[in-house]
Amino acid sequence: MLEAKIDTHTHTIASIHAYSTLMENIQIAKKKSLTGLAVTDHAPGLGIGETFPKSYFGNMRKAIPEVVDGLRIIKGVEANVMDHDGNLDLPTSTFEKLDLVIASCHEKVVKPATIKEHDKIWENIAKNPWVDIIGHSGNGNYDFSHEKIIKLFKEYDKIVEINSSSFPYRKNARKNCRDIALLCKKYRVKVTISSDAHFATDIGNFTESLNMLEDIQFPQELIVNRNLDTLLEALPKIKK
Repeated sequence: MLEAKIDTHTHTIASIHAYSTLMENIQIAKKKSLTGLAVTDHAPGLGIGETFPKSYFGNMRKAIPEVVDGLRIIKGVEANVMDHDGNLDLPTSTFEKLDLVIASCHEKVVKPATIKEHDKIWENIAKNPWVDIIGHSGNGNYDFSHEKIIKLFKEYDKIVEINSSSFPYRKNARKNCRDIALLCKKYRVKVTISSDAHFATDIGNFTESLNMLEDIQFPQELIVNRNLDTLLEALPKIKK
């Protein structure tokens, strides 16, 4: 049976449109027997009233303990793709201070366009050495050439996110996530399973992703957050 023991994509009240504190998220993670939790609030490019400024992210490693109540805390960000060139909304100097960087497209920030333009986004993101995870890759508003780009993610050692919250809410996410996962299986591309929780009770909710991956007989060894050791191995910026 497939499993994931660390939630690699979660939000706190620092994302403004999320509704729980980091401690509340930690408490739920503990109750659900997770061994780690990544805090990945939205970067400032989402706009005023949606997130805290970049200083919030730059201070995380110093302010938040490495372990809280026995739970490993991974300090990260969900960075916004700002344009079709794949530029992100935080400087390298901030990324250097974080354990984990997710790059995601949000409709409020970068306008959905053609498959060719979306391919360009992910081609440039793949080459960005600071990006670890490709956020909610199954979003149908940003369709891309799946096979070509998944092969590129393999070449540049990116981790593809299978985002459980996308399944009911994002366009064609169930079909796209399945197609993407099958290609990750074919080309041996690493994935992470996440909740994208915006409220504490959703922390560790991987049901949609796990059910789909079980159905396609996805290899457990390609799931980087199956345990803490495998996640730390996949994220070179994290202090071991």
